[in-house]
Amino acid sequence: MTIKSTRLSTALVVAGTVTVSHVAMVGAAHGQQNTQADLLDIEISEAGAIDTARDVPAKISGDPDFGIDPALEQPVATFDGQDDAVQFDIGDQDAALADGFAVECTFKLNGEFASEKSLCANKEAGGFALALYENELSFIINVGSGYQQARVEVDPDRWYHAVGVWDGQEAQLYLNGELAASKKTTGEYNLPTGNADSFTVGGDTNGSDNPQLLADASFRTARLYSEPIGESDVAALYGESGVNSEKQLELASTTPAEGDHVKEGVKLEVEYSDDALISGEPTYELDGEKVEAGQFIGPGLLEGEHELHIQAKDVFGGEISERVSFTSGNIPQGGGTDTDQGKGSVTLSAIADNPSGGDVETTFTKGATSTPEGGFQGVVGGMPDSLDFEYEDASEISASLKPGDDDTAQTASTTQMPFQRFDVDLPEDGAEENQLVWKGQVDPNRSTRLFAWNTATSTWDELASTRGNSNGEVSLNGDISAEHIDGDDVHAMVLGYDPFADDIPNTVEDSFADPDDYDFAISHHTDTQYIVEGAVENESEEEREVWKQSYLDATQWVADNADARKIAYHAHTGDIIENWIRETNDEDNARKEFEVASEAQKILDEAEVVNGVLPGNHDNWTGRDTGPDNLYNQYFGPERYEALEQTAGWQARDASHHPWKEGDNDNHYDLFSAEGLEFVVVSLGYDVTEEEAAWADSVLKQYPDRNAIVLTHAYNKPSNSPDGRGANASHDGSIVLEKVVEPNPNVALVLSGHEHGVSIVTRKDVGAEGNHVTELLADYQFYKVGSDELGLTEVGGYGTDTPLQFGAAFLRLLQFDLDAGEMIVDTYSPFLDNFGATEYDDRARYDGTEDDTRLPVQFETRKTSFTTDAVTLVSDTGEEIGKDTARSGWPAEVNWTGLKSDEVYAWYATSRDTATGEEVEPGQTRQFAVFTARDAGTDSTAPELNVPSDDIIVEAGSAADLLAGVTATDDVDGDVTDSIEVVGNLDINKPGRYIISYVVSDANGNQATTDRIVVVTEKDNTSSSEGSSDGSSTGSSGSSGSSGFGGSSGSSSSNRGGIFGLFDALGGAFRNLFGVISGAFRS
Repeated sequence: MTIKSTRLSTALVVAGTVTVSHVAMVGAAHGQQNTQADLLDIEISEAGAIDTARDVPAKISGDPDFGIDPALEQPVATFDGQDDAVQFDIGDQDAALADGFAVECTFKLNGEFASEKSLCANKEAGGFALALYENELSFIINVGSGYQQARVEVDPDRWYHAVGVWDGQEAQLYLNGELAASKKTTGEYNLPTGNADSFTVGGDTNGSDNPQLLADASFRTARLYSEPIGESDVAALYGESGVNSEKQLELASTTPAEGDHVKEGVKLEVEYSDDALISGEPTYELDGEKVEAGQFIGPGLLEGEHELHIQAKDVFGGEISERVSFTSGNIPQGGGTDTDQGKGSVTLSAIADNPSGGDVETTFTKGATSTPEGGFQGVVGGMPDSLDFEYEDASEISASLKPGDDDTAQTASTTQMPFQRFDVDLPEDGAEENQLVWKGQVDPNRSTRLFAWNTATSTWDELASTRGNSNGEVSLNGDISAEHIDGDDVHAMVLGYDPFADDIPNTVEDSFADPDDYDFAISHHTDTQYIVEGAVENESEEEREVWKQSYLDATQWVADNADARKIAYHAHTGDIIENWIRETNDEDNARKEFEVASEAQKILDEAEVVNGVLPGNHDNWTGRDTGPDNLYNQYFGPERYEALEQTAGWQARDASHHPWKEGDNDNHYDLFSAEGLEFVVVSLGYDVTEEEAAWADSVLKQYPDRNAIVLTHAYNKPSNSPDGRGANASHDGSIVLEKVVEPNPNVALVLSGHEHGVSIVTRKDVGAEGNHVTELLADYQFYKVGSDELGLTEVGGYGTDTPLQFGAAFLRLLQFDLDAGEMIVDTYSPFLDNFGATEYDDRARYDGTEDDTRLPVQFETRKTSFTTDAVTLVSDTGEEIGKDTARSGWPAEVNWTGLKSDEVYAWYATSRDTATGEEVEPGQTRQFAVFTARDAGTDSTAPELNVPSDDIIVEAGSAADLLAGVTATDDVDGDVTDSIEVVGNLDINKPGRYIISYVVSDANGNQATTDRIVVVTEKDNTSSSEGSSDGSSTGSSGSSGSSGFGGSSGSSSSNRGGIFGLFDALGGAFRNLFGVISGAFRS
């Protein structure tokens, strides 16, 4: 084998297979000489980070947190992965790294894995890094023809001591004192390009020497050595790091505990010896089924023994796995309650499912209640942190706040956070346990959160939260503890919140949305570099035309569909061409590419579609070719777009173009309007500087009332999730987020390109709680289309079906539903006439939902409000209403009487298994309900009938008004005289004494009756014989209260049949008709 001598004669590296013993030999020979970090030795304290090796000043980005880590008990720096980093300039130490070095980093990843998160690095198209790629820690170094990596799997939320060593021939990665991976290297070390001179802790360095690829992680040490170090040195450093701590995570207690007998639902509680040692989320299983700490367990358990399995890891790599056994009776599971009011009583019903299938006995008890007397409401910009706080849109709440009385309180509809505040007295005669209950309505895509003020901690404690329900009311309830009671009051708050949830139902279809279903659209195209390059550099003119046509078709489609599809703006986010990335590129060739792109974009100009472009790294020498005279500005300078302001299309959109500097369109902003909304679009070219970020911030602050969209080339990296969700920051992501997006709440949308793939980020609480931003990367440049499909196999001389980088033939249409505050995303290639680019991703990362989706977007029309029906504080008095036994899953019922209308009541239902109880205490579950008593449930009093005491005397054959002087009143319904009915057998033509009855019912069915005598006297024969009767008819008085000659209805008492019976019947019918008419005239 070959042995190479490094700068130190004692450092020997074997150019063959590396073994642990060999590395130990090298370490003994070299590392023990001097393990002092001579290039950088970063000391972290609570005051910050300093270099003790060469006093290199620290450049801090963002707002890192410097403090004592409770597990390490040492100072650490904690970064948020968004804009935090610390940098040290090592640009003058290139030579010291040329033939070997070592980098040391003690870290803990605090977030989730992603495609790339750098830890301690100086890597930009060259250089080195200790970085995370998904779940692998990599020591990566650019040697010879490219990057070489030594990788090992790691866990999140765990402290590691990592050392990367390069000795000129091999990259070695040590983890926690041991060699974990190695990779042979050939060639010379390649330095980072551009101005990437800084060693970055918490990320990497871009070409402008700014942080990128940031990690949400904590760091204890970061060192850089000008010489490789050996195994024994690494072991010694690990021993000093604190990562080899002997602390161990232990289980302290559980509820339920070992040996407990559980008879009702309990909250699963687990306590550990030291919470600071917990890594990630412990897992829990109850009888093999996953459960969570804080979850209410017990209901549904069968009688017998149960096992809780607890597994947890600590931040130093330790693990615990413990099992807790307990017993229970059969514990029923609540199946819901119902309160039915009618016929003067209230029927309470509760369903409970017994896991054994046996009967369930339910005991109903009275609850004590209290409702607030009004309250106040308004709008806040974030979660209040005090009992008394400032707010806007103030108004008093005068609604009764009783459940189900239709007297509701609605908040303002706002882009911020609406709230309602209530003070509720403790219920009289209640127990120590109280529950706070809220009922109301909220949009299904919004949520409400219920809070109680904690007097001990002076904080608002969240008791419960829920999304809305399209079918009606939702409810929240939570337990009130002693800390929530202030004297005799509980201070309550309900907060409306936009969860900005990326869970809107959507079906993947080969179509755009119906224009009737949205208000306006924006088209987005990016990274057209390869189709432009193909239009210039392919040998065959016929093939070049195909590449070119794919770009022309894209812009022509936008122009042709601008009106029909309501396209208000077209965005191109850079890398317009391919070959202007470095100074050595051929300018003539680059100009040809720019000419192709300019021709394609001109289609939009001539169609008067408002549009904007920006330079990517392939358009501006990776950020080094800037200013009015650069090549990009010669084709896409401000004068081109300022001229378009005079066109009818731009004027119809109130559109205007504004370069960031005179004659320089490297950055610009556009104004336009759509559907009554005003927009500002800020475009930032590749490699955003502090000056450019400050300019963008000033523009957004100049137009705070406009809905803002930020376009930039390299903002987010692609997602590796099948649905395209989630992403890390790309080259300019951190500076744009920190300096542009976060300080300006009017920013709703960020569009970008640069790295091929898709990512969707719904970033919540950006800069302030309740402020949300949607971020989309849609770069298809590397997606490959077969030459057969393109018709280029023979034309291009490919021989067989060959994948070609034609992905930029796809663009996106973002269709905005302003009332819903949502955006419908469709991806389409006019050239291929194909929806969705998923099939062309040669890495097969996605499932199609990344290219056809529906997302929330927070323009000014996306607002939040909620309506409160009731707020109630309830407590179980223990006073029994009644009991009932029912089959499992069937309702148990009792009646509750004697209630007062318009009063608020609560009741509790405690359901227990009826089978156990001899040797095993039975299990039980409890449910409760709150309601406002109504007349239907409380009114059991019949109306009062007022009937004259004297008899009614009427001459046979005459009409009689049976309701004269008769009235009825009800203590709830008032005058119910019109509801009186008269019943009884009365023949007005036949003298005699008859009994009639007056019957009246109120709205609740309570009925009163009174009898009265009607005397029909002999007819005076001296009077008129008109309407005489044969006396054969008897009848019952009708509801009109009038009786004519034949009564209102009747049946013949004659025994005659045949023709005589027919005449009798006809005569009776005519008499009845005449009697009704006569009665009508007399009533």
